[in-house]
Amino acid sequence: MRRFFSTTLGQILAIIATSSAITFALFLALLWELNPIVSREPPWPWPPAYRIVNLVDALRTLPERERSLVIAGAQRPDLSVRLTQAPALCGKLTTDTRDLEAVLRAQLGKDAANVTVRSCASGEPQRRIQAVIGLRDQTLDIRTGRTTPDPPVLTFQFVGALLFLCVALAAMSAWAVWRVIWPLRRLSEQADAFGRSIAISPIEEEGPVEIRRVARAFNLMQERVTRSLQDRTRMLAAISHDLRTPLTRMRLQLDTSSTDIARGKLLRDVGLMQSMVSSALAFLSGGSDQERREWLDLGALLSTLCDEYEERGAVISYEGPEQIRFFCRPNAITRALTNLVENGIDFGSSVVITASTKGDRIRIDVADDGPGIPNDKLRDVLEPFVRLDPARSGRPGSVGLGLSIVKEIVEAHGGTLELIQRQPTGLVVRVTFRIESEEPVSPFE
Repeated sequence: MRRFFSTTLGQILAIIATSSAITFALFLALLWELNPIVSREPPWPWPPAYRIVNLVDALRTLPERERSLVIAGAQRPDLSVRLTQAPALCGKLTTDTRDLEAVLRAQLGKDAANVTVRSCASGEPQRRIQAVIGLRDQTLDIRTGRTTPDPPVLTFQFVGALLFLCVALAAMSAWAVWRVIWPLRRLSEQADAFGRSIAISPIEEEGPVEIRRVARAFNLMQERVTRSLQDRTRMLAAISHDLRTPLTRMRLQLDTSSTDIARGKLLRDVGLMQSMVSSALAFLSGGSDQERREWLDLGALLSTLCDEYEERGAVISYEGPEQIRFFCRPNAITRALTNLVENGIDFGSSVVITASTKGDRIRIDVADDGPGIPNDKLRDVLEPFVRLDPARSGRPGSVGLGLSIVKEIVEAHGGTLELIQRQPTGLVVRVTFRIESEEPVSPFE
């Protein structure tokens, strides 16, 4: 229930329900103040019905000679009474006559059969309703009228209270809509500002759940876009800086050698430049790699890598299962493991690769005996274009993208990358993957 009321629909319904309850309470209070309960005359036809019933009850017990005194005392401007043997009965029926006749029959009981009420077309308005009631050998002819009109349907109190209700509901609804729209408006303004000037300015995550999610996604998008632009700017700066050295050497060779050009040196500088550009392109395309996933034997891949680098003269060994099935993008995983092996070979004299499986996890450790990485730099080296040598005089062709590419590939496969200091010297790069029980079904592949 609490989660429902944190959504846009839940909050709007809660606001409308609360505003309706408050408005209803204020509506009752307004009616009570403008239309207090006071003593009023009963509605038609009860006033004349009371008089007629009381008169009939009084005349019923009196002798005929004393009835004239009671009849004389019952005369009123809106009520005339007389005893007659053969009254002239009016013939018109109206709603008022039916209402009065029904009340008289209910109140007179055994004499109800002798009751007739009609409306007369002539006479004073106060006496146009005729009630004929039989009393033994005489008939009571009563003339009365309706002096109190029906209360108006649209009273000032009713119209005022209804107007107040409409205004209150409109105000509450407007406030509810504003509360939902305001965060969206701020998000729109922030998006427009971010489009004009690429600068991170997080917006506050408030409002219903859906709007908070949009704000959170927008803040994350700002961070990703800004980080991507910064990475690419740093990449261009790093490549521009590092390309100067081989280009300068190549220019000097061309300027100083008229005929004999050191072909080997030129090829080495060209390979160095190609390595830099390839690393940058691999980093840029890592997030948009559309390679199809398939099953790969990690054990066989690690063994093959060790054999290839051992043939080149590296001291490297593999310890682990011969077969480890893993559902992945083979080329991306191969590139990531190759980067780790090359880092270990370049900075150490020997490399040991250890692989193991436990439960639904695959763990691969690439350990070298190099100088290692200071503890305060372990997080920094995972960032793009970061190299520990401030003079940028590290190994040729390196622009500080090796571990960044590995991290991106590992995280894209749902894994984790961890750097661990090795005792007494060296570094252990630990990669952990989750084993897929069966081939995942993806609508995008």
